[in-house]
Amino acid sequence: MNGQYAEIKAELEITKQELQSRLFSHAAFYEMSAEFGYEKDHSEKEKIILHHVKEDYQDVQLALWKIENGTYGICEDTGETIPLEKLNILPTARSISDFTYSHFYEKNVYPQTYNPHVMS
Repeated sequence: MNGQYAEIKAELEITKQELQSRLFSHAAFYEMSAEFGYEKDHSEKEKIILHHVKEDYQDVQLALWKIENGTYGICEDTGETIPLEKLNILPTARSISDFTYSHFYEKNVYPQTYNPHVMS
């Protein structure tokens, strides 16, 4: 493993444990509510949140796997190295395009036709 990713790996390990804890607590809750016949009471919001927790967990697992296999920090689209300062911001990034949105809006770069002071 590349030493420059040691801090990121530690952060990912902590995140993994936190996400696992959330998944296990949800699983226990669903098991207990199903046992008592309340499985239909789960809100759509809870289901969406659980779906996102699972996605985040999978992203963390993939990032950790890539660190162990020496492919972490390599853009899946271009094969280029993702800058370390970007990975520190989003450790689960899979490609350079993962930063397109934030780059576009954080730097206040707008299309030339956009004028925030003109009301349509």
